[in-house]
Amino acid sequence: VPAGKIYGNGIGEFLTLLIGKEYLPFAITFGAMAFSTFVFDTLDVSLRLGRYIVQELFGLRGKLGAVIGTLATIFVPFVCVLIAPRGSWNDFWTLFGASNQLLAALSLLSITAWLYQARQRIAFTLLPMLFVLVITLWALAKMVVGNFQAAQGVDIKFVNGSASLALILLAIYLVITAFFKLRGERGGKTEPAGDFGF
Repeated sequence: VPAGKIYGNGIGEFLTLLIGKEYLPFAITFGAMAFSTFVFDTLDVSLRLGRYIVQELFGLRGKLGAVIGTLATIFVPFVCVLIAPRGSWNDFWTLFGASNQLLAALSLLSITAWLYQARQRIAFTLLPMLFVLVITLWALAKMVVGNFQAAQGVDIKFVNGSASLALILLAIYLVITAFFKLRGERGGKTEPAGDFGF
């Protein structure tokens, strides 16, 4: 069953609790439209950010740099689509969900670091960040183990597991970097207030 139909039916059934069962066709159409908008917007933002990152990393400028950055960004997903067996979207949808929550945790990490530097209370961002980060890293670790166990050579499971592992390592790197950065500032002139807002 296509992902759009599953999502559209699900949100449609939920909306009928508010607008009535007689409007189910309208609710399903609205759900499918919301899903499509979400997917297209996510793809657009991902492609743009990927292109910017590639251009910044390799110093690519101008229209040619934009074209090269775009092609480099879409190369990996394009290859994955070519080699992925039918139904693989379900694996990548799970990876997308985990990476989305990881982004939320890292956003809270950034806000927590900023509040700490500004000598503000941080408990209301630190605690949710720790919870979301631990749960997400645990989920990604399970995905790494599951995908590598199911992989048969360099297939789509191997790619999925490798991507999950890369997300874990990058997240840990950012957490450690933030910790030592703030620890260094605490020992210097920019020491924040003593309590953490608990």
